[in-house]
Amino acid sequence: MFGTGVGLVVALLAVTLLVVPVSLGVATRADAKVRRLSTSRASAPNMRGSVADVHERCDQWRQLATRAWLLCGGASLVAVAVVGVLICVG
Repeated sequence: MFGTGVGLVVALLAVTLLVVPVSLGVATRADAKVRRLSTSRASAPNMRGSVADVHERCDQWRQLATRAWLLCGGASLVAVAVVGVLICVG
């Protein structure tokens, strides 16, 4: 009854359901870090390190947040599509 195709689809669903919360956590953490760096840079100009260093770190965290949000959204879409396929098959 269940072929290897359905087993692979279920495995894909399991992986995407693991990726979604992990990427969501990374995205929210990176967004919080960007927000913290932005406000500390504006409120305390005498921070450790140069302004360029703080700006570079802020950009790196922003890029990480963007990638994590895109991964979370993509994995969510894949999970929805896989559930749709499983509903149609089953």
